[in-house]
Amino acid sequence: MQAVESETLILYHTDLLGEWPEGPARSLAARLPYARRLAIGSGSAAARASLAGIALALRALAALLARHVSAGELVLTPGLKPRLAQPLLRQPARGSAEVPARRVAAVPAAVPELPADAAGIAPDFSISHSGPWVGCAALARGRVGLDIEMGTDARIADWVVREATLKATGAGLRAVRELGELRLQEDGVRWRGERWHVRRLDLFPGASACVLSSRALQSLEVHALTLAELFQP
Repeated sequence: MQAVESETLILYHTDLLGEWPEGPARSLAARLPYARRLAIGSGSAAARASLAGIALALRALAALLARHVSAGELVLTPGLKPRLAQPLLRQPARGSAEVPARRVAAVPAAVPELPADAAGIAPDFSISHSGPWVGCAALARGRVGLDIEMGTDARIADWVVREATLKATGAGLRAVRELGELRLQEDGVRWRGERWHVRRLDLFPGASACVLSSRALQSLEVHALTLAELFQP
């Protein structure tokens, strides 16, 4: 199996309406860093959504990289965008004459930022959940943000674009006051001097969702999993 080309977005999603698979979910949680394990150990609806999002991220990244991705490879620092601990610099699209892929040095989990030469080149992913819906979008190169919010009115449809922008940039809610400077365009947004591509998603009944990416997407590959399928070894 070959890795997916960089302009293909991989999106895995599930819902929390089915029976929660206690044993397999507990097994995944046990493989997470200690602090993260504590954060999701309550068994609450929010904790389950968080754990499902991590499981989706592992699935999406495995499909993207064409290899197994373990829970220990994820850096899940509170308040920061989740990332791979050791990003793989992607091979160019088929037919390109650029240099082959290479690995950058592993980044200690305590260091929040990616190496400068990996920015925008390493695989990126974004997790979102709202109501029963949980999703993870992954992109081989560039940056990506996913947001899902319950409701379908114009206000919420506008907000998901703004929240996806915060997620894609890694700015987080601490930059929410700057969103007044965001300019919505026909197929994207401009913020902080950068242009971003927007694709709205009609995948979650009763909810609005979109992905925002730094690279134009040529295709979208969607996988829906039940909770039982999601937590299979």
